[in-house]
Amino acid sequence: KEKRTSLINHCVTKGLNPNVEMKDSGVEWIGEIPSHWNITPLKFLGDFQNGISKGSEYFGSGLPFMNYGDVYNNEVTPTIVEGKVQSDEIERERYSVKRGDVFFTRTSESKDDIGVSSVCLETIPQSVFSGFVIRFRFDKDEHIPEYSKYHFQTHWKKVFIESKMNIVTRSSLSQQVLGQLPVLIISKEEQTQIVEYLDEQTQKIDS
Repeated sequence: KEKRTSLINHCVTKGLNPNVEMKDSGVEWIGEIPSHWNITPLKFLGDFQNGISKGSEYFGSGLPFMNYGDVYNNEVTPTIVEGKVQSDEIERERYSVKRGDVFFTRTSESKDDIGVSSVCLETIPQSVFSGFVIRFRFDKDEHIPEYSKYHFQTHWKKVFIESKMNIVTRSSLSQQVLGQLPVLIISKEEQTQIVEYLDEQTQKIDS
């Protein structure tokens, strides 16, 4: 598990070319990055949305509902979710689940379980998502969803979120804090190369 994590961290922050010129990222948890990469806070790349919040009588029947566990337990959101909720057209538009969306757990009893991410690789039609989750949706399609899966698993995301959390009785992650999360901006070509390499290597480790 440690090897898998460090492999993902290394590829996402250093790239695949060991001879590339490096520069300081300005973020101590990330360290040096290739000199032609850029770094920017997440809030400048798209929009956040907290999930749907309704009374318990609306749940158990109706249309697909992606719950906290679907995000917490999966690096990629399930294509078929078991949850059901009665939702109207406006809610399904506002709380939609589309390819490319990144979901983060928003609340938990411990800081370790805050900000756990899951990426949607396949749109779930007519679905909405839980109020215990934050959705981030990119403005442009410059971030490949398969790359997002690895990018948001990184060690520095966890360190960053933990450094911002004030634990009272129950931890909660705000859009403001998540918006400050540093994101590396790299070309689609490099994203694709990293995805292909990590898919192959993590599969070996997993098996």
